[in-house]
Amino acid sequence: MAISRQEKQALVKEYEENLDSSRAFFLAHYTGLTVGEMERVREAMAREETRVEVLRNRLFLIAAQRAGKEAVGQILDGPTLAVFCLGDPTSPAKTLSGFARDMEGLSVYGGLLGQAVLGAEEFQQLAGLPSREELLAKVVGGLQAPIYGLVSVLGGVLRSMLYVLQARIDQLEGQAS
Repeated sequence: MAISRQEKQALVKEYEENLDSSRAFFLAHYTGLTVGEMERVREAMAREETRVEVLRNRLFLIAAQRAGKEAVGQILDGPTLAVFCLGDPTSPAKTLSGFARDMEGLSVYGGLLGQAVLGAEEFQQLAGLPSREELLAKVVGGLQAPIYGLVSVLGGVLRSMLYVLQARIDQLEGQAS
C-alpha cells in the first residue's frame, strides 16, 4: 500500500525517536503469525517497557542513519518486527525469546544493544541473563549472609554465657539450702 510523502516523513521521525529513546532493540521475522498471535506479542511486550513496530525497512534505514545507528543496515533483512526496549533489555529479551519458542512464525534474528550489533546467538545469550531485579536480589542476599552469620555467632556466645550463669546460680542455690 502506497503512503504519502508526509506519512513517510512521519514514520522516519517516529523510528528515529524510538531509536533515540531505546537502550536496545531487537529485530524478528514474523511471517506466518496470525493476527491473534501478533496481538499477544504486542500486549506482552507492552508490559515490558517496550514499543513494538512492524518496520518499513527503507524508512527505518534512513532513521537509523539519522540516529547514528548505521550498523543496523548490516542485519536488517526482510519483513521485520522491531521491539524497542526503553528500560532493562533482558526482561523483554526473555519474553520475546519465549514467544519465538512457542510461535513458529516468529524468529529473532538480531538487534542492537547500545552500539553493539547482536546476532541471533548474542540475542539468546542476552535472553539467558538474569534480570536487573534478580541480580540486585543476589547482591543484597550476598551482603546479608555475613551479617546473619555474625548475629548467629554472637547470639550463640551470649546463650552459652547465660547457660553458665544460670548453672552457677543453680549451684549457689543448692549450696545455700
